[in-house]
Amino acid sequence: MEFWASCLFRASFAHRSEMEFPPSRRNVGFCTGQPASNIPPARADSVECKPASTPPPLRPNMHSITRALRTIRISLLAPCASIVFTLGCAGTTKVASSPAAPTSLDSTTSTAEPNSAPIATAPPVRQVETFDAVWTTVRDSHFDKSLNGVDWVAVRDELRPAAIAAGSQDELRAILLDMLARLGQSHFTIIPGEVADRSPTISTPEKRAAAPTDDAVASTDGTDAADARSTATVTPVDAVDTPGVSGLDIALVDGEPTVLRVSPGLGGAKSGVLPGWTLVKVDGQNVSDSLRSLRDALALETDDASQHARLLRTELAVSGSALLTGRAGETSTATFATEDGTEIDVNIAFEPAPYGSTQFGNLPPLPVEVESRVIEVDADGAKPVRVGVISFNIWMTAASPAIDRAVDALRTCDGIVVDLRGNPGGVGAMSMGVAGHFLTETASLGSMIGRDNTLEFKASPRKVSTAGKRVRPYSRPLAIVVDARSASTSEVFAGGLQDLGRARVFGETSAGMALPAQAIELPNGDVLLHAIADFVTSKGVRLEGRGVVPDEAVTPTRASLLAGDDPAIDAAKAWIAGRTIAARNAKNAATALDAASVPTSMPNDSVPNSN
Repeated sequence: MEFWASCLFRASFAHRSEMEFPPSRRNVGFCTGQPASNIPPARADSVECKPASTPPPLRPNMHSITRALRTIRISLLAPCASIVFTLGCAGTTKVASSPAAPTSLDSTTSTAEPNSAPIATAPPVRQVETFDAVWTTVRDSHFDKSLNGVDWVAVRDELRPAAIAAGSQDELRAILLDMLARLGQSHFTIIPGEVADRSPTISTPEKRAAAPTDDAVASTDGTDAADARSTATVTPVDAVDTPGVSGLDIALVDGEPTVLRVSPGLGGAKSGVLPGWTLVKVDGQNVSDSLRSLRDALALETDDASQHARLLRTELAVSGSALLTGRAGETSTATFATEDGTEIDVNIAFEPAPYGSTQFGNLPPLPVEVESRVIEVDADGAKPVRVGVISFNIWMTAASPAIDRAVDALRTCDGIVVDLRGNPGGVGAMSMGVAGHFLTETASLGSMIGRDNTLEFKASPRKVSTAGKRVRPYSRPLAIVVDARSASTSEVFAGGLQDLGRARVFGETSAGMALPAQAIELPNGDVLLHAIADFVTSKGVRLEGRGVVPDEAVTPTRASLLAGDDPAIDAAKAWIAGRTIAARNAKNAATALDAASVPTSMPNDSVPNSN
């Protein structure tokens, strides 16, 4: 369920060695293609595939292919999160090392190429088998039998001849991405084999763990249901060739990639980078050049509310952080514009993530970052209001212990803020486990609706601390902060608690990418990520294409960041302070009333007669 369109970006950019594209190919929008809502649902079982005698010209021209290839880079992180979500929650993911794809969809005419032996330097393209595997998988497993109103047979008939004529993996991927884009939904993408092969799940199938059962993940009982069943592995912080972190959170502010937050003790902070600085170049490459194609594509959108436009905005929102990535031990030279517009070059060292890195399923290794702090808010001379803030970059089980410890450490605070900005998602079951810290009774965050079944996400109160002591679930004010980069499990958590009335949400509308997905390996070695369910909150709100709409919309500005403020966090702590002070005043008033109602002396007629 995690199409974290931002986290994936990091993973893909962090593994540049084998999928390196020139700077001009780094950031582009998804392939064009809108759902044909006016066409009746496809009836593939009764329609023969009749390839044209002369293949029509490739629908996406070479510019479109280039855009598609760059999209692979950008969307990699998003899909991976989805894979994780499904493995953790749906319990249905299977990654086949060589799925049986039909050699032809035409029962009378076979155009399939014979299987060829793998080539050490480059796997065979296997166009027909791969195209048919993608098309058939989507047809048979999409949660909506009408495939979002798209005539899937017509799409096949249009694009299959071009796939047959594809001369390289890159051309084939462009066609497949074009086909998947016609659905107009998140969590449909192709992960190149060069990246997927980094995963032990793909390269060593014998190490795959059995998927959890639906019953095992449908609810939590004080522990994370996915913890004991995860296929994730945690890499030690001093391991070689692991993704590094800079400690810089770069978001789109006032239209430009801008430093939103700086984590203390990491490379960015050590180099003196400050919030509000604008990223201008990375290793000599202009950021504006890398973002131009995305901006141009977004400018061409006629429907600003369309799913395609939303996807483009999400890509643009996460692009800044995606550009500034590297392996642990590497260094990049970043050029920033400071407060007065002066451009300075800063060497950013990528360090091992404080909590190591984690690898799940087909995902490349991802760094794990968890931070917590306490902010004191002045209360007009009274006892300051203490607000705890917890932030983490990914919903992976490797982060669970640190998140649990952070909640335990902040239990005495007057309120807690969970900052999910830039968090693209991860293991869906974790949403239930973490939510349990803040619920006093069992409640549903929502439901995952598949083609033939429904799985409810029930969270139960967490009544045991990490030290093994009995505790009460945290019941004081809870705020959640999201932005356009918050996706998948982040949306399930925020939207679920918002609809339950347990949390107030601040910030910007989230990504609206909330479809549970799974992955299969394709005949050409690539991996198909495809959605297999929808998700709605307990009130029936569908998050896909809508996102979590904040109760209090707060948009950061460069001026506020340069002044040392964080508008979304400031709004959240102000709300908590207001609730806390009001509760204190009510308590004091009740105490005073009780004191006034207690008699100070006995009535005269109750005094015993001394006679």
